[in-house]
Amino acid sequence: MMDIEKLSQRELNELKRRIDQRLRRVEGDGRRTLVERLADAKSVELVVFAVKGQAIRCRTLDQGEPVTFRPGAGVRSEAEAHILTVRPRKAWVYGRTTYLSGHVLGMRLDVATLRLAPLKLLDEWTWEPREEGWGEDDGPVMECLKPVIAAGPRPSFEMEQILPGLDPDDPDSDPIGQAVGLYEAGDVSQSFKVLHQCLEEDLRVLDAHAHLGNWVFGDPPRDWQAKLAQRHYAAGVAIGELSLGCDFKGVLPWNRIDNRPFLRCLHGLGLSHWAQGDFEAAGKIFERMLWLNPNDNQGARFCLLEVEARTSYRKSKS
Repeated sequence: MMDIEKLSQRELNELKRRIDQRLRRVEGDGRRTLVERLADAKSVELVVFAVKGQAIRCRTLDQGEPVTFRPGAGVRSEAEAHILTVRPRKAWVYGRTTYLSGHVLGMRLDVATLRLAPLKLLDEWTWEPREEGWGEDDGPVMECLKPVIAAGPRPSFEMEQILPGLDPDDPDSDPIGQAVGLYEAGDVSQSFKVLHQCLEEDLRVLDAHAHLGNWVFGDPPRDWQAKLAQRHYAAGVAIGELSLGCDFKGVLPWNRIDNRPFLRCLHGLGLSHWAQGDFEAAGKIFERMLWLNPNDNQGARFCLLEVEARTSYRKSKS
């Protein structure tokens, strides 16, 4: 029988902690803290919002609670908008931040599970191929464009663009422009910070995914760079495709400016497949780009020719 009166203050505090913990377990998870739930879990699923040098800013998939995750083997190839399955090792709180260390068991891209609202397709009008200029310097139309033209008029849209903090009356408030300016000035860490802040505000900032991919890709990229860039581009494409569905037949022209983030992600995804030698996947993406943006401001038709000829990405750039 325990004599409570003989316990020290430290022992009393420990006893109180154990009693509180037992009560929470009896009453259910509703009274358990996030740290307790993380520490007791066999595995947890975390949504990645910002991959940093030594840690990853995440939120729990089930309840959206913020967690800073420290992988046991260090940050490797994790990417924003992906879901990590983690085996917890230790959970703790420092200041107001909840930390978790553990081992990454798996990573997947599953934007449907994130329950993101699809970006809106705005301002529909009819795209008419007869009103466009085709051919290079009045030369013959390239074969890859002929079926696009033959398909005739199609609906044209502008995809909603999310830019946290943008003031329409102040062009300098554009966070993507700020990030690009910082990057070009050599302040790489701050430029990534701005993009991460955008994604922590809203994972649907497609241009953040596009630029994260661009800045990882390299010219020409090493294999690990192409793989990591592919994850960034794929995240942006998958989020954009929530708006399109599997049977989208419309057009997203480059000259409708808010379509550009999605088209950049799509172009980058094609390049990253090509750089890894996956000609089939790259070819499908470049062909799709021609259907979405027939004027082809990004040069997908030329990439398609190189891919169909099985020209390596590195050789095409030499």
